[in-house]
Amino acid sequence: MGNPGREFELANRFAVAFIIGTGVDKSVNMLYRWREKRDRSQLIPTIAARADNPRRAATRRTSAWLSPLILAMGAFAMSVCTHAHAAGTRAESDQMVAQAEATIRAAGKSKPVDMVKVHQAMDLLHKALAADPKNDSAYVDLGFCYALLRDGPTATEMYMHAVKINPSPANFLELADIYMRVGDPEHALMAANAGIVKNPRDARLYNAKGMALSDLTRGPEAAEAFQKAIDLDPNFAVARSNLHALDSGSTGRGSVSRH
Repeated sequence: MGNPGREFELANRFAVAFIIGTGVDKSVNMLYRWREKRDRSQLIPTIAARADNPRRAATRRTSAWLSPLILAMGAFAMSVCTHAHAAGTRAESDQMVAQAEATIRAAGKSKPVDMVKVHQAMDLLHKALAADPKNDSAYVDLGFCYALLRDGPTATEMYMHAVKINPSPANFLELADIYMRVGDPEHALMAANAGIVKNPRDARLYNAKGMALSDLTRGPEAAEAFQKAIDLDPNFAVARSNLHALDSGSTGRGSVSRH
């Protein structure tokens, strides 16, 4: 009967020759018939040999479940480190924003505004964005600084960046305000309406909407917006003043107060 392991080895070694000489289908049939004549235990000597070593098998089984566990722990550790780093850079960025805002307030106490301090604040804000490019507060403050420098287009761009990062009612209010300052009531109205969608109970956004509508000479709609602001905040003196100005027949650009 010969050595069954040797016969199996020879069969595998000359499989290519069978395929070349007889074609794929015939060669597969020949090998299959040869294997059917043998005892199945004789055709898997390598598996039997491996099973003779229980320590190796146990080690392999341990590695099978341990490797995924190690990978999972490594991924978790990397996630924790990444989160901690992000939190650290945001805290650093917020601190620089706070310093910049203090500098801006100091600049505003001078008459005229101390532009040297304004530029110092802007330097801090740019550093804050370098630490965390998604700090929307830094963009809002930069927009304010550029407005002080009478650079309306760049100021508007800064506020738009802030809204893209964080479309909050407060950021939409800032955007509406800068649009009004640069004489673009149509976009101011759009920004105010977007903010109202986010927070329908923000009286300041209805006042901003009323100001935009007033500049667009849409008096009745402006009066309705101002009245809504007063309904939400009865102590909102600016909205009352704006509504009174409309009742007095004042409409068009600059007829109502900004704040």
